[in-house]
Amino acid sequence: MSLLSASGLVGGVKEYLYRGMQQLPLVIGTTSLIFTITTGSIAHANLALGVGILMPIYTFIMQMILGNIFPRIMPLGNFSWTRSTGDTCNLIPSYKPQSIIDSFKTDSSSKESVPSYWLMSVAFFIGYSITNALDNLMTPAQPSADSAGVEKRSTQSIFVIIAVSVFTFIVLGTRFMLMHGCEGRGTLGIVFSLITAGGAGYIGSQIYALSKKCGARSSDLFGILSQILPASSTTKNPIVCTSD
Repeated sequence: MSLLSASGLVGGVKEYLYRGMQQLPLVIGTTSLIFTITTGSIAHANLALGVGILMPIYTFIMQMILGNIFPRIMPLGNFSWTRSTGDTCNLIPSYKPQSIIDSFKTDSSSKESVPSYWLMSVAFFIGYSITNALDNLMTPAQPSADSAGVEKRSTQSIFVIIAVSVFTFIVLGTRFMLMHGCEGRGTLGIVFSLITAGGAGYIGSQIYALSKKCGARSSDLFGILSQILPASSTTKNPIVCTSD
């Protein structure tokens, strides 16, 4: 493999990873909407509702509040609380053809206030998922439930908690460390991005609590609770022949 082809391959992989990270909220929302339509899942319906409606409203409100407060407090320090835009930070990349190197540059001249919709929607998903997994783990089993199913539920719930935690660390670490300025160009912007992300995660946990009132099994995003069946369901049933 020549040096030129190897460079193109590395650049292509990098662009693929960046685009996947960049459009993650669209993937989450679209996937949840498809599952809602095909399965009627309350969990996916609430997730699609949160990512598609609640988080844009929440992001807009937070941007309006912070965008009006900080200019009064720090009229000359807009770099500290604003976030960068550009092809790397925007949810949908530019339609203009650019080289691979130029497509990863951020627009440092932007003065848009934190937080970003990207971070709020991802934080909402993380809050919903963690609350869902913890609830699956802590929900007491019915006395008639199969013990093997209960143990399987605990194992799967712990695995989901660990997986979501690793997902959070990788995704947010990549966003803050590699996509410089997308969630705040200065310390103040990054701090308030994280604070508002905590609020978005809390909203996600409350949406799960609300959806659970419609039924724990139907609100379970991962389908763990639906695998716990009463012991009678695994017993052998007699076969009866009818006159038909």
